[in-house]
Amino acid sequence: MRQLVAILGHRTFGASRDAAFVAAVTATVLAISDGYPAWEIPALTLINVLVVLACGIATDLYDTSHPRVIAPPLQRMVRTLIWVLLTYLTVHFVTDGTPERRTIVYLWGSAVTAFTVGYALRAMALVWFQRRGMLRERLLIVGGDEQALMVANQIAHDHRLALEAVGVLDEFAPRSSLLGNVPVLGDPLELDAIIERTRATAVIVVANAISWEANEYVMQVAADRRELRVFMVAGVSDLLSSEVLAARDGLPPLVRLRPAQLKRSDAIVKRAIDVSVGVALLPLMVAVLAIARLTSRGSLTRKRQVLGRGGNVVSMRLLAYGPPGSLRSRLAGGRAGKLPALPAVLLGRLSLVGPRPLPATVPIEAVPWRRRLLLMAPGLTGPWDRDGSPSDSLLDDLTYIRTYTPWSDIRLLVASLGRLMTRQRAVPAVREVTNGASALHPNGIDAAFEPPTSR
Repeated sequence: MRQLVAILGHRTFGASRDAAFVAAVTATVLAISDGYPAWEIPALTLINVLVVLACGIATDLYDTSHPRVIAPPLQRMVRTLIWVLLTYLTVHFVTDGTPERRTIVYLWGSAVTAFTVGYALRAMALVWFQRRGMLRERLLIVGGDEQALMVANQIAHDHRLALEAVGVLDEFAPRSSLLGNVPVLGDPLELDAIIERTRATAVIVVANAISWEANEYVMQVAADRRELRVFMVAGVSDLLSSEVLAARDGLPPLVRLRPAQLKRSDAIVKRAIDVSVGVALLPLMVAVLAIARLTSRGSLTRKRQVLGRGGNVVSMRLLAYGPPGSLRSRLAGGRAGKLPALPAVLLGRLSLVGPRPLPATVPIEAVPWRRRLLLMAPGLTGPWDRDGSPSDSLLDDLTYIRTYTPWSDIRLLVASLGRLMTRQRAVPAVREVTNGASALHPNGIDAAFEPPTSR
């Protein structure tokens, strides 16, 4: 399997594969078009193919990780298409010819179509292989603290990553113990031998969870093993940054940490999802309120004050509990109990998907990483509502903010709606706190939070 991955991910194989798709589509488009002489079709097709091949090989755009990744890097496709267009214009300029608009449209359009069709077929093939346990990357996690557990949990829940955590290496945890569901295999200083034993192809290093001796040894292993992909979680600041970039501008090998931020385009798409899905759910909210009114008396909703975006206090309406065991109590304890908050979502004060709401009784100064947590409006669902367990960590929300994309909202929303239809019990919508709210753990773990008492 390693040999297959190396072949499929080799830069010449990837460029040749893309060039073959481009050649087939270009020749087809030109052949069915009128007005092109027989000699011009292969000539224009050859230009298209040579540009794609040269761009792919010369710029080293392909590596052994690509065969495992379903979504290709968009910048690679865009860069290649720009070079395709510029090459046509340059050829016409050098030959003193007049560029035909239809030729440019045909050739550039055929390249776009070829990339789209090629990567769609590639993605379907990868899904087929990965569902059968093939072409998946075997991952070791070095370090056994809370951040390592968060990484392991995120990998376990995101099947698109094509990663399989096979073990943890930790200096302090005993062998045969577990980090989440991942077994502890040994000490970081045994990394080289464990890689051979487990056939691991990637390593994630939680740098602040291991000693400097172990860090030095892991870096030596990374330098000696060309086929091994090594990722590093440098610390809590790394998790809370929006993006980790390679520092350039003539600097030594450094990484740059940028503060968490929500792009304007992402904010617009997120708001569009909230409005469109929120409006679609309004009839369901009306039906739930009608059922609650018919089955028991008393106030239909209860109001909770939570911290919204930027720390503003927001009123969050939830379905009120009824008599123990009643239908209303079952609805209130499930995800349907959050539907009365939809008007606040439509007004932009809450979001359908977001960090778990913090009660307004918690002093903002007592919330660790508050500026990051309050960057987004709190949500009715989110990564914290994934397993139906209230023992979530602030790190889950921070990771959601750091890695946010509209697709992550859609996936979480679809999963939550599916659980709504199966009437699974939900995590309480608002974090409950003890009187020691100011004693929140400084490393971002919500030590003062505890689940509400059962009703």
